[in-house]
Amino acid sequence: MVTKAQQQKFAKHFERYDADRDGKIDQSDIDALINRWCDAFHIPPGSDKWRSTIKRANRLWQDLQGHADANGDKVINTEEWIAAHEDPRFVDEVAIPLAQLTFELGDVDGDGNVSLSEWMTLQSISGVSQVDALKMFQALDGDGDGYITTDEHDAALREFFGSDNLEAAGTQLAGHL
Repeated sequence: MVTKAQQQKFAKHFERYDADRDGKIDQSDIDALINRWCDAFHIPPGSDKWRSTIKRANRLWQDLQGHADANGDKVINTEEWIAAHEDPRFVDEVAIPLAQLTFELGDVDGDGNVSLSEWMTLQSISGVSQVDALKMFQALDGDGDGYITTDEHDAALREFFGSDNLEAAGTQLAGHL
């Protein structure tokens, strides 16, 4: 069962994927975010990386609908999003892969690390304030080397989705609660 603390985190996280801020996530929200991220990181339309990213995003949208679209209307509202988190398959097959895709786009050189600059760009596109993005970065950069590694990010994701501790480092992924 999703706890109150998790509901709070997941509702805040929902806002990051609601690109047009209309209170629901649909295919156009995912497309808009992916296109913004690709544009911000200079991934040209039609390139191999662009095609791969679009293909993964479309597959994730299909998975998101399959797990969270309770009434079949091809739109995910906040309640459906939060309820979907009760299913560990949703977290493992949709929520975490979607966040990992975002991280990979920010990892411009593919070295498994995201710099502060790359992180700030990723977060600003999702509507996260600079202050919150910086706090996230500082909380997730566990060794203080100025980069968030894939391992640090994945650990934070597991903590974010699996813990109801609002003080945990992974909770920072939601931004200011």
